[in-house]
Amino acid sequence: MTKQSKNIISVTALHIRQYLLQHLPSRYLYHNYEYADEIADVTKKLGKDAGLNDEELEILQLAAWFHVSGYAVDEHRVAESSIQIMRDFLSDQDYPKEQADSVAQLIRSVHDDLPPQSDLESILSDAIFSFLGRKRFKRRAQLMRLQEEQLQGKRITPAEWNDHLLDLFIRQPYLTTWARDRYTRRRNSNLADLRMAIYKDEEKSIRRKTGKNFGRGVDTLYRVTLTNHIELSNIADGKANMIISINTLVLSILITASAAGISIDKFNFGERFFDVLPIFILMLTSLSTIAFAVFSAMPKVSGNTFTKEDVKQNKVSMLFFGNFLQAGKSFFLKYLRELKYDQEALYDDLSRDLYNLGLVLDKKYRLLNIAYRIFIGGLMLSFVAFILAYFV
Repeated sequence: MTKQSKNIISVTALHIRQYLLQHLPSRYLYHNYEYADEIADVTKKLGKDAGLNDEELEILQLAAWFHVSGYAVDEHRVAESSIQIMRDFLSDQDYPKEQADSVAQLIRSVHDDLPPQSDLESILSDAIFSFLGRKRFKRRAQLMRLQEEQLQGKRITPAEWNDHLLDLFIRQPYLTTWARDRYTRRRNSNLADLRMAIYKDEEKSIRRKTGKNFGRGVDTLYRVTLTNHIELSNIADGKANMIISINTLVLSILITASAAGISIDKFNFGERFFDVLPIFILMLTSLSTIAFAVFSAMPKVSGNTFTKEDVKQNKVSMLFFGNFLQAGKSFFLKYLRELKYDQEALYDDLSRDLYNLGLVLDKKYRLLNIAYRIFIGGLMLSFVAFILAYFV
């Protein structure tokens, strides 16, 4: 590189530094002077590797310095703003217009979503994305993320940013052999680290959604609660069986005693109304109590009506046998196979099953409550009727 070329590059670097310090908004934490200095340094190295002559190397470095300056003027028209700043400055330096046009073309190629058309454009593109294959990748990536958060006015989660970086790795391969020789090895290492970070983020997300971050507490919660529901259901069935047995015995005794002691053809209902009233009340009480107790203990076999779309949207608990028997064996096996890989859906299904058990318990205990109330109320009413019959 000639002395004149070194002079224009050093003067440009000083001008860009002063210009960006004065005009660049503070939210640009990535596209700043340090970024431009880094890109200029990389283009110089890649240009020498490519064997560029002094003029081509000079044009390449000038484009590297100026392509970021437009952010200080208009973030929506960075290319045009950068080119205008470049032309104004180089014109004052009596720089040849033809070479300035080449610099402008390079700047435009950076900001246009078009494939590079020359080696110089390819080298500049590789220089811009060289951080993907350098040790400073994580630091530069964090600065880029902070800048994007400032520009968008919202927080970008680590998972979202890692997905963006992965997409950047895929969309921006190195275009020149010189960049590949310098940065591919480190790029692959950075990519492997990024994939591991994405995997860990996914694992953390799953653990956060399923409560695994709290150890075995969530599993214990479901296990204990489901066990308690089942125990309560067994208790309810035991209470129902007890009251059914008692009232069946009472009803049998009353029917037998009534059949033996009352002759229908000789029975005068008007004269003996108060004598038989306690018996009829007690019989009706026992029969009603038995009915509600049986309804409480009666198992529900049929499930809900649903479609496969309801299952996909996690609206149905397929863990209940009345539901999965409707779906068929093959569909149920496929559902469980997929459920093993979706921890959130798995715990949602357990939650639905737990809620459904609660509904069943609610119905059981409400019916049992009615049965016990009828039984107690009927006994008291029968006693009152007996007292009336005794004194009337």
